[in-house]
Amino acid sequence: MTTHTQLTASPRSARPNRLRRLASVAALAPLLAVAACSGEAPVTANPTRRPAATAASTSTPGSTSTTATATETTATPEAEPTRSKVSVRLEVPTLGHVIKVHRVVRNITWPEGNPVAEEAFELVGIRVTLAAGDRFTATLAPSQLFLRLGDVDVKSTTEFAKAFEKTYGPVVEAAKRGEVKKGWLYFKIDRGVSPLVLEYHRPAYQVSTTDKTIEAHVYSRKLLD
Repeated sequence: MTTHTQLTASPRSARPNRLRRLASVAALAPLLAVAACSGEAPVTANPTRRPAATAASTSTPGSTSTTATATETTATPEAEPTRSKVSVRLEVPTLGHVIKVHRVVRNITWPEGNPVAEEAFELVGIRVTLAAGDRFTATLAPSQLFLRLGDVDVKSTTEFAKAFEKTYGPVVEAAKRGEVKKGWLYFKIDRGVSPLVLEYHRPAYQVSTTDKTIEAHVYSRKLLD
């Protein structure tokens, strides 16, 4: 593995086992240092209506995806949840991240005590595997994954995590460098929205020992029609 030095100046010479590091670049914000083999403060965004430039972003040619759905049950908004097996793979070549989706559950039964929200919104769960690349110290975080609904991006919620843990499973944890994490992402969306498209919002990074910059990008894969 190529060795690199810290981005900031240091009186101490670089050691041979110095790891390649990244600095996360937030829009209109100073660089954030990312320590090797430790947690980082990810660059995230709240669910928002994306500007035209971002909405036009697509995955790179190096990304591959295979989707195969097999609906197990048929549901209406008032019926039982609809569970679908899927096989979706989203790759992020620059960072080496791989995101896999194995199952999608629509119309999850609402926990008791939410009568108003139950009429207005639908709960969706997706079972994922997050495999972070080992080239950089860029964490693959659930907060970087969204469902795209038209021109609106919806971030996952942990509001009902405890209520759904026994029935479906725990919320997936962030995968640090070289780690693999499995679990669920839960979303609260408007009822009846289709198709469901998963997005990974890659923050902008600057390699700490070079002048190379990795620009922010949005990768997307359709989950269900």
